[in-house]
Amino acid sequence: MVTKDLGFLLKRYNFRETSVIASFYTQKFGKITGILKGFYTQKKEFSSHLDSLSLNELVFYPKKSDIWLVSFADLVCDYDFLRSDISRAAVASIFLNLIDKTMQPLDKNPEVFQLLKDCLSSLKGESAKKALYVFLIKFLTLSGFKPEFGKCLICHKPADEETQFSVSRGGLVCKKCGAKEQDTRKIGADTIASLFYIQNNDFPLALRINPTVTCEKEMAYLLREFLCCHLDIDISPKLS
Repeated sequence: MVTKDLGFLLKRYNFRETSVIASFYTQKFGKITGILKGFYTQKKEFSSHLDSLSLNELVFYPKKSDIWLVSFADLVCDYDFLRSDISRAAVASIFLNLIDKTMQPLDKNPEVFQLLKDCLSSLKGESAKKALYVFLIKFLTLSGFKPEFGKCLICHKPADEETQFSVSRGGLVCKKCGAKEQDTRKIGADTIASLFYIQNNDFPLALRINPTVTCEKEMAYLLREFLCCHLDIDISPKLS
């Protein structure tokens, strides 16, 4: 059955002389891989250039095979403001790379799709670092890797001023439980409150946070270590 959907280009490579094989993160199907036959023959069905970081309207034929036939691709948004800002473009690339590396094919998640769309748009006016923090915290929560920022993972005691973060456990532990762990770090109450606020509020509200320098450093540490430990992903240069 022919299907229409919106999809962000994740990556692409040439196939033979005239065609392209591309991966998209779509609204209805999650991550898919498709072949665009005759892409370089200037077919009118392919009005999108499939530029990096682009959102496209696609028409394709879902199959049981790994590669689907994409018969139409029209550009919806190319986020052209990113071309003149290397740092913002680098953050946007982190969004797409993280989704590409962690989301399984055909594992649809409309909330992650909307988060990606919101975060890319926010880069036009918001701090790139803030957009990155919000994306990472909410993406981990929505994609099944949710860190615990509200209570101790072991005894379930609510977070307080003595709460620590355990990298291996992936969340907070109280002082008593943390004494038995090997990889804990004390973090401030403001940082815990900021993380919990971002995790549990809608995107527009999450962007309202204004963390202190100390809070930003602690959030950077937690996110960097969590991603390395649980997803084997290193984005240290962007969280320094």
